Amino acid sequence: MLALHAALVKGFFAEEGLSVEGKLIDLKTAVEQNRGSWLLYKTDKGFSEADFGFLDIDQLHKMAAGETDYYVVEGMNFGCMEVMVPPDSAMKTAADLKGKRVQLNPWWFAPFRSSTGLTFVNQELRAQGVDPNDVSFAPIPWEALPKLADYATEGFKAGRFDAVGVTEPDPMMLREKKVARPLFTQTYQAPYNQEYCCLFGIKRSIVDNHPDKAALIVRAFRRAKQWVAQNPAKAVIASQAAGYFPAAVPVEPTANRVVSFGFDRQVDLAQSLERSFQDRIDLGHIKTDKTAKELVRLHYRRIE
Repeated sequence: MLALHAALVKGFFAEEGLSVEGKLIDLKTAVEQNRGSWLLYKTDKGFSEADFGFLDIDQLHKMAAGETDYYVVEGMNFGCMEVMVPPDSAMKTAADLKGKRVQLNPWWFAPFRSSTGLTFVNQELRAQGVDPNDVSFAPIPWEALPKLADYATEGFKAGRFDAVGVTEPDPMMLREKKVARPLFTQTYQAPYNQEYCCLFGIKRSIVDNHPDKAALIVRAFRRAKQWVAQNPAKAVIASQAAGYFPAAVPVEPTANRVVSFGFDRQVDLAQSLERSFQDRIDLGHIKTDKTAKELVRLHYRRIE
């Protein structure tokens, strides 16, 4: 989400005449309430949904079911997830996970995600000849996330699990601390790195009723994406200084990692979304009488 951070920290929204306040999402509550998006934050009166922000490609099933009150308006970045094993593990590919125990981020599970969990994990297992049902998946406890490196170290040593599935910046931190190495990755491995994992969405009411404002939001976000692509180290430092990104993340390795997220990659988003919808229809994650192209027309808005 570095582009969103940059748009706030570097003033790109303000330069477009927008008054925007960044809100930290309450992901645990969003998962527990099985929301159609991540964009839930606490207020004095309870919870509210942000006007715009981060959407997840693995929640397209909720979008197709009409549970997401946002239009997709832009791609955010490409893959940022990894399945990791101890550095000295004998496992070399996803095929070695058969019969093993894997703990994954607690938001990687159905129904918040699709019916069988995270798509890229299941696809890689099947590509390696493994039925996902032959792998034991369990969520990492929410309370373990702030000290994930310690939790993974102890869990590997005690034999409680054989692998972990995590999202950046956690893979970077686990590698830097020599706690884990990648077994397979959405970031570098084709075809998973050819699909947006993260999307930018705006409330439907804003896009439909205030198209000029929506255009300013998108323009600021696109400028921020380009700035991050051109200044990855500065983007990490700025995000850390604002408290959006963990202070413990090493700047230079993370900046190198940011380059791989494709913030400046030029992709036809409508075509990309159509493929993503179709993949999930074919996998049975989306139950619909509509075609993938029709779903794109319903849930995507091209804004210039």
